[in-house]
Amino acid sequence: MVTRSWLSFCIAGALAGVSSGAYGGKAQNNNGGPQTSPSQLTTLEATRQNVTTLGTVHVHGAAVGYAAGAKYDTKNANLGPLGTRAIKDTPLSVTIVPEDLIVNQQAKTVNDVLRSLPSVQIRDQQGLEVSRPQSRGFQGTVVQNTRLDGLNVIGTTAIPAENLAGIQVLNGMAGSLYGPETPAGVFNYLLKRPTPEPLLRLIESFDSHSIFTTQVDAGGMLGDNRGFGYRVNLVHGQGESYVDGSNSNRNLISGAFDYHLSPDTVLELDVSHYSTRIYGLPGSIVYDSGASTILPQAIDPTRRGVLGQPGAGTDLLTNTGLLKLKHDFGSGWNFEIGGLYQNAIRNLYGITNTFINNDGDYKVTKNFTAIPHYTIASNLAQLNGHFDTFGMSNDFSLGTNGFNNAQYTYRNSIATPLGKASLPQPVIFPVPPIPYNGGQYRAGKLVEQSIVVADTLHLNEQWAVQGVLNTSWLKSRSYAASGATKSADSHNGVLSPTVSLIYAPTPLLTTYATWSKSVEQGEAGPAGTVKANEFLAPYHDKQYETGAKYAFSDGLLVTLDAFRMTRPLAITNAVTNVFGVVGTQRNTGAELFAQGAITSQVSVLGGITYVDAKLEGTGIAATNDKRVVGVPQVKTDISLDYHPDFARGFALTGTLHGESNRAATNTNNSFAPAYATLDIGARYSTRLSSHFLTLRLQVINATDKPYYSSVADGNIVGSPGANTAYPGAPRTWLASLEVDI
Repeated sequence: MVTRSWLSFCIAGALAGVSSGAYGGKAQNNNGGPQTSPSQLTTLEATRQNVTTLGTVHVHGAAVGYAAGAKYDTKNANLGPLGTRAIKDTPLSVTIVPEDLIVNQQAKTVNDVLRSLPSVQIRDQQGLEVSRPQSRGFQGTVVQNTRLDGLNVIGTTAIPAENLAGIQVLNGMAGSLYGPETPAGVFNYLLKRPTPEPLLRLIESFDSHSIFTTQVDAGGMLGDNRGFGYRVNLVHGQGESYVDGSNSNRNLISGAFDYHLSPDTVLELDVSHYSTRIYGLPGSIVYDSGASTILPQAIDPTRRGVLGQPGAGTDLLTNTGLLKLKHDFGSGWNFEIGGLYQNAIRNLYGITNTFINNDGDYKVTKNFTAIPHYTIASNLAQLNGHFDTFGMSNDFSLGTNGFNNAQYTYRNSIATPLGKASLPQPVIFPVPPIPYNGGQYRAGKLVEQSIVVADTLHLNEQWAVQGVLNTSWLKSRSYAASGATKSADSHNGVLSPTVSLIYAPTPLLTTYATWSKSVEQGEAGPAGTVKANEFLAPYHDKQYETGAKYAFSDGLLVTLDAFRMTRPLAITNAVTNVFGVVGTQRNTGAELFAQGAITSQVSVLGGITYVDAKLEGTGIAATNDKRVVGVPQVKTDISLDYHPDFARGFALTGTLHGESNRAATNTNNSFAPAYATLDIGARYSTRLSSHFLTLRLQVINATDKPYYSSVADGNIVGSPGANTAYPGAPRTWLASLEVDI
């Protein structure tokens, strides 16, 4: 029996207590970032936005009506120390998933959202919400590549989508802007901000596996001078997921508060508490650990007891606090300073299925000993503005950003062998008690701080040169359970430069060529290796990129670029169990991406990416010049929204996801087959009295295609010497009713 969401009572009470509602334009301030559509645009048919810019604050207005369209074009992005820049004129590949798409596709997690981007992959770690996002085929890290409103956060823990105004992805290398990190890109999650007019949105949603989710989204301004703004999101979802006997329970409480100290100064406070408990879904497939096993064919993930076990899964808790102060000096000069603290608790009680042969036999283990607890304190401060020298315009930036990340692990392993099973004959094992972990101790600490200086010199209306220089300080330590230092590494004043040449032959077309070199903190040895948690020496990565961006007059932006990128690749030796660098990962590829309105009735977001990812210089014939595990050569993700003029308030949606085959082992003796899935949906919006109602229906993976959502080298996911795969979700029906009061 499914327990009714407790927030349903909030809906009933709110509808009973509100006799009439005024629904006007509602602003969205994305921290001086991209001009993502205001919240109400997901349920209103918006006319062209009128935008007034005051420093880094963007105020939007929309005509009152009911939803028919979807505004997917985003003109500006927040590029850290560079401040807000037009995407068209940025000499880097930048894509943004706007709030309209997040809401219309009924996304619940950042993984759901990032599926819309062709250059992005999700590397599952230990379950549905424990993963690493990455772009262009390079693996991401725990903290360096993920940010919340520009501040580093833990990327391998649960992150909800309901309190986000969008997700901004900078594809490729960005160490010169954000400090030492892998070339896997920068994933910046943009929080919703208070609205200038009262907002009360109630959403009740349901999926075909009996999970009810209720969301309340409320915002507005208070005070005689309307100097205090608030935005609160409450979410509760509970029920059975797609495997019989499984269960899911998600809870979010988040608040964004703005206090305007003056017309030019604002203090922003964001707090959130997110918990998610998902049990009974398929666990990981582990293979090729010196036993010559290969990846089996994708199976039906709904089969009970095949890869998952009742009572096994993840229990995650993430608490976050963020504070920023912004000031507009006038004349194009702005200052911002901020800090964030996040505490991520990861109770990883999931299942590992280690295949022992190619006949489908495997060993079942419950519980992961991977890092169960992270904390991070991150910071930023930046000043940017404009000035002229010798008749040439300069966009100048000076900033600093960094973090202090602590990693805690168990004193005792909690991994629990359950027994053996096979794909033809699955076994449901008794749920054992969780072993005593002996308590936690701090196993590692990673500290980074960078100073960034940048200038974009506009030689004339067509030519510009951009230079960015990052100077960083890196410190890493690993500790034994006794508290003694096992290893320590420190590097001061390491440089990460980027130089770009920009040419705009017409106001609608921008071309560029960019060279980047970036320092990257060395990776830590996975749990179970000879030198677990010890950090390797810093890596040095390089990137060459050239591209063109064309902005059509109706709001469609099309980007085409090509790149070549290199970084050291570390793996665990299957014989010695030592984690270390074995060669260089070289990725060469091209991206085609479109975002915005094709016509007044059709919106698009997506494209196609080609990546040739090879491992070079290994000195081992079996792995040298072989394809990198888990990276498809071709990946496409295209989302379309058709909202015809003749059917006001009605829209059809469709998303195509496709990947070519992926290498499943470093020797390329096994591959995950190519696949394609289709998501289709519809929505209808209308006015009922003074309220606006939107009904959304959607089916994910409409053809019920079995496939692997993630194939990864085991070092990424804590399975040293092996590789890991997770099955994709089956066909899922989604429905939601939104009421805007």
